[in-house]
Order: sequence, then structure tokens, then C-alpha cells
Amino acid sequence: MEHSKPSYYITTPIYYVNAKPHLGTAYSTVMADVQARFQRANAHDVKFLTGMDEHGEKVAEAAEKNGFDSPQAWCNSMEPKFRDLWETLNISNDDFIRTTQDRHTAGVQKFLQVLLDRGYIYKDSYDGWYCRPDETYFTETQVRHHEEERRAKGMDAADPEHPLCPDCDRPLERIQEESWFFKLSAFEQPLLDFYESHPDFIQPETRRNEVLSFVKGGLKDLSISRSTFDWGIQFPFDSRHVAYVWVDALINYLSAVGYGAEGQEAADEVAFRWPAQVHVVGKDIIRFHCVIWPALLMAAGLPLPERVFVHGFLTVRNEETGAAEKMSKSRGNAIAPEEVIELLGVDAYRYYFMCDVAHGTDAPISWGRMRQVYNADLANSWGNLVSRSLNMAGKYFDGCAPVRPANFEQATPLKEACEGIYERYAACMEAFDYSGAAQEVLAVVSAANHYIEDMAPWALAKDPERADELALVIWNLLEVIRIASELYAPFMPSVSAEVRRRLSLPQEATSNLAEACQWGGLAGGEPVEKGDPLFPRLVD
Repeated sequence: MEHSKPSYYITTPIYYVNAKPHLGTAYSTVMADVQARFQRANAHDVKFLTGMDEHGEKVAEAAEKNGFDSPQAWCNSMEPKFRDLWETLNISNDDFIRTTQDRHTAGVQKFLQVLLDRGYIYKDSYDGWYCRPDETYFTETQVRHHEEERRAKGMDAADPEHPLCPDCDRPLERIQEESWFFKLSAFEQPLLDFYESHPDFIQPETRRNEVLSFVKGGLKDLSISRSTFDWGIQFPFDSRHVAYVWVDALINYLSAVGYGAEGQEAADEVAFRWPAQVHVVGKDIIRFHCVIWPALLMAAGLPLPERVFVHGFLTVRNEETGAAEKMSKSRGNAIAPEEVIELLGVDAYRYYFMCDVAHGTDAPISWGRMRQVYNADLANSWGNLVSRSLNMAGKYFDGCAPVRPANFEQATPLKEACEGIYERYAACMEAFDYSGAAQEVLAVVSAANHYIEDMAPWALAKDPERADELALVIWNLLEVIRIASELYAPFMPSVSAEVRRRLSLPQEATSNLAEACQWGGLAGGEPVEKGDPLFPRLVD
């Protein structure tokens, strides 16, 4: 297959199917979607992958608990819950992988065989700590360090028979079983060397420091198989063992681009797509993506992804005390995506979580803040600009946009505000600084609203001798709206498409955003439509 554009391969984590998608999974997915849409508009051949992680003990237990006759039947029942929410949120993924698909099984088994052939896995017995809820192994050092941290905070000592998980603080259990091990310890120095030579591999910087500290603390060989249950992918050379769920899951990023499939077409796709440009992940799975996954790829002789962007957790701000609290059903503060969509609508949901939430750290959200951002940024600024400008264009120019004036390049406050807008916006988008990117657009929108007050088009319209001046003012406003609709499109694709429809502009998304943001793109002369308010104000 011929590819005329450079590849941009972006992934979310594949989501565990022991429960339906929640606000956190939607957060990761929308974050990746915004980047995918931006990169498509930036002349890239994008592959945007998401999907479901279907193996492991928790899935088998969830199937049994919910009365399903097999884990596979349970997984099949969960697929629509994810697909439907992604469709509702206007997620533009190009692929949806399930770890029970044949293509994934082939990829995992090939990868395991390569590890064996290259001498990086061996069979032994495992005797150590295991967190069943997280399906994660922990070394004695990690468990002891966590206990020391608890004591330093004045917390009660854990039961030595069941110490607490360093990740979730639930009791660990001691397990003993035969296992295949990956020689993770062999990659301690190669990983440190890689981090040093690729300082942007882990972002933001705080997460990079966290990973460096972990690796410098020493790496132990990793158990990568289970033999006490069979809901997983069999090792190709040992049918008594299935792949540890996290090793299985990580390989989805390869199997989704043809790794493990036969034929030249699959090989060409792997060569074109791999390595991925970015994995978007939450901070709870940073060790898997920034330590284990790179080490596995090194062992298999494969290139490493260019970047892992790690976001924090969503917390809930208590409206009375102002304190940030962990979201949970027991606290009564859990928020479902559907509830926010009902309040804000889909595009405003996307805007709030992408443009008002700090992505690199834990971020508190609140209903009050959602209303505030919606009304200030969307109803009063963007929606107001579109409504007033289109209304005046229709009123003063017989229902059409004024034709691009001959002097459209004349210096005006709006032309000046738009100079360099693409470069400033793109720099923020590349860095996943979505708030910064949105502020660049909002600054231009705000300038246009001020321009209306300063130029008073309604006064110009009363003087026939100032018709050309009026045409330039209205055209300037519509040109800002055109440019802003392009820049807002990754965040609010439906609203941007509607704005373009009202301006009689082509509906297809641009593939050259830099060019689309050049001043003077609006030819004018076409019908315009004011329409209903894009963002009706919300009241408390």
C-alpha cells in the first residue's frame, strides 16, 4: 500500500472490561482523539487505536459474578458499552482492538517466541506478592518501601501476612506457582541510557523523574505467565501457561498494525506504522508503559515508541469545602460521562475536560466549574461571536457573507491577532498543552467580540457612504470565525462543522491546517445562516 503522508500512530490504553467505561477512560480517549484530529489536519496519515483488554482473572471473575457462562460471553456483552460511548463522544478511532481477536493472539504468540529465541525468557517458580484486583506482581523491596511510606505518614502498620498493594492499598497475597520469567533485570542500564538519550520519551517531566527513580532502585526479573487459570493466550511453546495479562495487553499496539500476521502487506504496515508516535496513558499504568514495555521491545529487537504521555487522575472538588476528593461510589461523588453530556452536550464536554483540566497532574472537576467554563468560553465568547456576526452579515448583506474586499490585507486588530496563530496553537497541541492551545483561539475570539463593540457595525450600516468599511468589518469577523472553527475542530468537531455549514464552507476537515489559518481564506458571497444559539447559557 502506498502512503503519501507520514504516519502518526496514537493509542489509548486498551480498557479492562471488568466494568463499563467511566469518566477516566473517557478522559484518556478524548485526549487521544483531539491529538488524532489535530494530526490529521496537520497532513499526517493517522492511525488512532483504542480497544478492550479482555483476559485475566478479573475478567473471568466478573463473568462469573454477572452470571455469564463464559468470560468470552461477558466480553462480548461489554463491547457495545465502549463502542457506544465512543460514538456518543465523537471519537474518531481508526481501529478497535480486542485481545480475544485472532490477530492479537497471533501477535502475542509471535512476540513470546521471539523472546524465547533471543534468550530473554526462562521457566522457574514464582514465590512473591500479588495484587489480585490489579493483577500486578510486586517485589519484596516495593512492598517494604510502601510500608515505610505508610509509617512515615503516621498510618497503621499493615498485616505482615497480607501487606498492602503499593498501587491501590488493598491486601496483597502470597502466591507460588511455576512461571515463565522475562529478564527485566538485564535492561536496567539500557533503559537508563535510553531515557537519557531520549529526554522527551516520558512526558511530563514529573513522570519521567518518577520512572527514573523506580528503575535506579533496581529491576527484578518479571513473571510473565500464569498456570493456575486458562483465560488468556497460550504460550506457543508451553500450553500449560497463558500470558500474564499485562504482557498480553501491551502487545496490542503491535498486533493492531499487523505484527504476527503473514504476508508482505502486513510486514509493510508494521514498517510504516511502528514505532508509534505516542501512547496516551494514565499515571497508574506508567511502569508498564515506561519500563516493562520498552524493555520487552528492546528484548525483541524492535524500535521503541517515540513518546508516552502520562496524565493524572480526575478528582472531584467538594463544592462546599473546595477540597479535591477521590471519586468513588461510596463517597457519593462519582460522576458518569452520561451525566456530564446531559448537562453540557458532547462538544462542550470535550472542551471542558480538554481545555480546563490540567493533564499532567491530578485535576479536580466540579459542576460549578463546568458551568462557569461553558458560559464564559463557549456561550458568552465563541457562541456569541458566531451569533452576532452571522446575524449582522445576513441583515446587512442580503443573507450572504460580504465578498472578500480588495483591501482584505489591510492591517486591522483581527488580522494582527491572527498573525502566527497556527504556530502558537500547533506548539501547544504537539505538547498536549490543550489548555494553552484553546487560550490562543479564545484570545482571537475575544478580540473579535471587542472589535464588534469598537467598530459598531450597526452605526456604519446607517451611512451608505461607509458601505465598504462595513463590508470590511463584517468580513473580518467572519474570517476570524472561519479560522477559529478550524482550530476548535479537534476539540469540538460537531460545532465547528455546524459553524462552517452556516458560513457555506466545505464540510470536509482540512488536511493542511497551517494553510487554512492563513488570513484571506474566506471568499465570501455565499449565504450565511444565524441559526439557533450554539451554546445556550446554563443557569445554576
